[in-house]
Amino acid sequence: MTSLVLRLGGLFLLALHGGSVAAAFQRTRLAPPFRVEEVSPAMNALDVARTTKISVRFSLPVDEASITDRTFQVMGRWSAICPGTTTLRRNGTILDFQPAGPFSAGETVHVALTGVRSVFGQSLSLPFTWSFWAKADAGSSSFTNITTLVPGNTPYGAYGGDIDEDGDLDLCVPNEDSSDVSVFLGDGTGAFGAPTSYGVGFHGSPSEGVDLNLDGKLDLVVANILDHDISVLLGKGDGTFQAQQRYAVGVQPRGLCVVDADGDGDLDAVTANRNSSDLSLLLNQGDGTFAPENRFDAGVGNETGVGAADMNRDGITDLVVIGNGGSVSVLFGDGLGGFTFHTARAVGSGPWMLATGDVDGDGWIDVAVALSSASSAAVLTNDGAGGLNAPTAYPTGSFPIAIDLGDLDGDGLLDLTTSNYGGGDFTLYYNQGSGVFGGLATLPALSAGSCTVLHDFDGDGDLDITAIDELADRIFCFRQDG
Repeated sequence: MTSLVLRLGGLFLLALHGGSVAAAFQRTRLAPPFRVEEVSPAMNALDVARTTKISVRFSLPVDEASITDRTFQVMGRWSAICPGTTTLRRNGTILDFQPAGPFSAGETVHVALTGVRSVFGQSLSLPFTWSFWAKADAGSSSFTNITTLVPGNTPYGAYGGDIDEDGDLDLCVPNEDSSDVSVFLGDGTGAFGAPTSYGVGFHGSPSEGVDLNLDGKLDLVVANILDHDISVLLGKGDGTFQAQQRYAVGVQPRGLCVVDADGDGDLDAVTANRNSSDLSLLLNQGDGTFAPENRFDAGVGNETGVGAADMNRDGITDLVVIGNGGSVSVLFGDGLGGFTFHTARAVGSGPWMLATGDVDGDGWIDVAVALSSASSAAVLTNDGAGGLNAPTAYPTGSFPIAIDLGDLDGDGLLDLTTSNYGGGDFTLYYNQGSGVFGGLATLPALSAGSCTVLHDFDGDGDLDITAIDELADRIFCFRQDG
């Protein structure tokens, strides 16, 4: 019987003629590790073409049957679940994904690999995720309020994605005192229809739109601050939602993020609970329902805001947490449902909300924080190991309670907005390069600047600003001119 010597990954494998290479791997136990070696677009890349092809290079050929909607997912923050065509090339070691349509201008795009196998039967030892930012076209940096919407009572927090799958961006706005969510469907020109309301808990505000049950339809998660729980509204794909399901968390959940904490391909929920000084992790059971919470400490006290990002570039999503006492911490994820405290740093007085993104263009995720008591925004760059450098402060209007990042002027750099509750306005800072901000501008509210959504609601390729005033109960749609 003749034999054939194969060289793969630097290891020699002996495959008997007439037998399978897989069997030879099993017999010799010399299989090299199966891992992700390179991705495109690059991790945390900015200004990526909205029709870009996504590619992953593996160390071994991929078993095509292992590529499913659950094991390989592409999702834009606003354009939501992304359909497309998947192909393998270079002897099955490179996976290409061509989106069926463009991503939404200026949005973050998340790619997740969980459970993909090699042709030799090996799975990735841990999930691998990465993100990039879709390009926003150049804008005039001049904004006009083209319409004002009327939601329920005390609107705060909003999701600005496409919930009815028509390609136009919509709005889902929680209302704290009327205990509901106002849903406005957009027509792609900047106009929105009359709202439809869906019940949630009391003082619901932090919210995220994601596909929780992997049916290709956007769902909504809302944290109910004074009911100490979250509401989950499963979407029907036509702009409507099923009735809420409720899950208990800690006391006064003022922050919320979604992350595949345990690497099973579905998204879990994390809340920051200010009055119980902890985080709650609720694991998704695969169908959009959640197991009871697990509580853990973030090392800052009075946890108020939480964001999900890969801070140390290992392909596993981490947590960034702010405590109302004045600190921000980074917790590294293990991809198996656990988070380990890495570092904490003083950030300033009264941190309220946070945003994450690569503001200095070095490929590492940085953090921006709204400092309510200091009337300023703090920017903390990544130290290159997942920790944070000392903050740089930028003056804002009085008592900022929300902060966002997005490329407002289309120059490939992330700009910054704050919503100023005491000042009754919104502050805009433009990135001058290397994470330095200038070009201060303001947009007016009627009573209180409460939060913003940076998205292209009129579909012309540049970012617009949807801004909420929770005292006047109004939503201002500021379209970027030209």
